[in-house]
Amino acid sequence: MSTIEVPMSKSLNINQLRRRWQVLLLQLISTASLILMMQRMTRLYGTCSDSFVESYGDSLYWCPAYEHTRGLRWFEQETGSLVLPDFLTGLDQTGDMTVAAPLILCFAITAVWIYILTRGDSIRKWINIGVTVVFFAWMLLPFLVSWIMVMDHPLNHINHLWGPLLFVFELVFLGVVFAPVLAGIMGIWGLSKKLLTWTVGYYLTVIGVHAILTFEGITESVDLGLNPLPAQIGEATMWGGLVSPLAFDLIEVAILLLLYLESGSAVISHMEYASLLPKDAKRDPDFVRQFENVINGHLIHLIGVMSLVALTTAIALEFDDFLISTVGALSGGQWSGQVKESLELQLTYGKVISAGLFLVVVAGMRFVLPWQRVTGIFETALMRFRST
Repeated sequence: MSTIEVPMSKSLNINQLRRRWQVLLLQLISTASLILMMQRMTRLYGTCSDSFVESYGDSLYWCPAYEHTRGLRWFEQETGSLVLPDFLTGLDQTGDMTVAAPLILCFAITAVWIYILTRGDSIRKWINIGVTVVFFAWMLLPFLVSWIMVMDHPLNHINHLWGPLLFVFELVFLGVVFAPVLAGIMGIWGLSKKLLTWTVGYYLTVIGVHAILTFEGITESVDLGLNPLPAQIGEATMWGGLVSPLAFDLIEVAILLLLYLESGSAVISHMEYASLLPKDAKRDPDFVRQFENVINGHLIHLIGVMSLVALTTAIALEFDDFLISTVGALSGGQWSGQVKESLELQLTYGKVISAGLFLVVVAGMRFVLPWQRVTGIFETALMRFRST
């Protein structure tokens, strides 16, 4: 181990690492991916079907879509008022600005939560007790005081219980959209893998439940008003005719989900590695240089791999079109054009077949094209570029 030590500002202590630009960049990438993913999910899964909207006419309606303002407005109509102010829930805004105030609230709650984590166990204990006591006092004290002082009208005090209950229901409507965002932000900046994976599981559950509830066999029995995704993937008009708008939205959600999880988990993994180092090694130039090389390489690979994943996914979805066009050009028959215009290939399972064919062809090409040597050439070129 070297006798020369790096300055404390460049050491591998956790407090110093949290200020490094690479760590902050990974956390910002993960946070931006989480917010963009929430917006894309709202755009894809946050609307009700046209027939459901038309059935209600001009009156307020609600369906279990991935959007919070519609449910809160419907709840306000049913109960008469909301406990949370409109500026805090975004009801006084329109469009994308409806999520601005709840997002700021999520960041504020995360900051308070991280501050509490840095305190001692006794302080955290008293804070938890204080929050619990305040909530139950707000819920029960007005009820008890009214019940004791107005004994001749025993039913007049019941309305004092509605405020806390309405508050809980309003949190449920907000939590449908912002609970994963809050958990994700806490996981990113509070260094919690459990919260990161919970957010991913939540979004995957939302996608799966939406697919089940909008399945034709289900909607014929119970129609909840959800707007199903188009059955056909659509014509490829983006990326030079490589992807359709619907496929682009779905690929975007998948890439943002991977970016969020990968960049957030990378920060935690690097922090765990640094925390396990001996105290002397945290200021050793060799260990510091090795850590910088690892985290810089991670940033480069993150951008490169995610770009490659997006490109190969787009190619896989249109691989059937490429095969049919190639066969048609070689044989010159009319059947290729008829197959290309087939409706089944534009349906979801048609694209699954296309992606499966792509995987089969790529796996079979390993006997013709040495993939390890090809990737080795790129790795060598990348290392030379970084060294220069």
